[in-house]
Amino acid sequence: MASVVGYYVNMPPNDFGKLRLAFFDIDGTLIRRDFDGTLSLKSRAFNYALGTAFGLTDIDYTKILGRRLFRLTDRTILKRTLAKLGYEESDYYAREDALFEAVDEYFERNYRIEANTGYYPLPSVTTLLDCMRASGIRLGLVTGNIKKHSLWKMQTAGFDGYFTTGGFGDDAEQRADILGIALQRNSDIATECICHFGDSPPDLEAARACGIKAVAISDLGGGTHSRDELEAVGYGLIVDGWYDLESISQYLR
Repeated sequence: MASVVGYYVNMPPNDFGKLRLAFFDIDGTLIRRDFDGTLSLKSRAFNYALGTAFGLTDIDYTKILGRRLFRLTDRTILKRTLAKLGYEESDYYAREDALFEAVDEYFERNYRIEANTGYYPLPSVTTLLDCMRASGIRLGLVTGNIKKHSLWKMQTAGFDGYFTTGGFGDDAEQRADILGIALQRNSDIATECICHFGDSPPDLEAARACGIKAVAISDLGGGTHSRDELEAVGYGLIVDGWYDLESISQYLR
């Protein structure tokens, strides 16, 4: 471990090759949440919205969708939950505005009094971000989370002010479309100088669709998918921990 820390400390500036813009997914990439048996603010807000817009009671989408919700955007989460409950896609679109108005209402009413969010950074990710910032690399978020929720999560996990750009669940439903919008917002940087960092096959697939590099962290480093699942995509670099700056640097050259 000492050599890993030493590598961080002695890493020269701009040791990220051509990289000038790094996009990061949030859940499973930057942060995880300690599960203490309680639902997160986001989960409670979504369940509240399903009840408000559709009259559903005792709904918990996290149990309906299971583990694979990690790879879903916020819009897809709501759409698939409703589909599991027998609703048509048209039903979702007819009440989409009402759903997200209810989500926002619940969030605004509760986020200030959320005592213990449970969010914590993945191992070594803060050091990785600090190294990138020291090298003058622009940092952004590309996530299926609503922007307001994304920034709140970053603040509670200690990343307030790190990210200055990005694409969010408000922008589009599909991850590749969200990434494409983030790229449009940063058109001053060439695509060969941009990389997306994530933890799921859809992260890698979105980067491939948009023609940029990708790095994904496996479940060994705190991600949500195994190395085998990530390697099956056949694109990008897979690492088992954000401490592996040497592999990341070599990939970005």
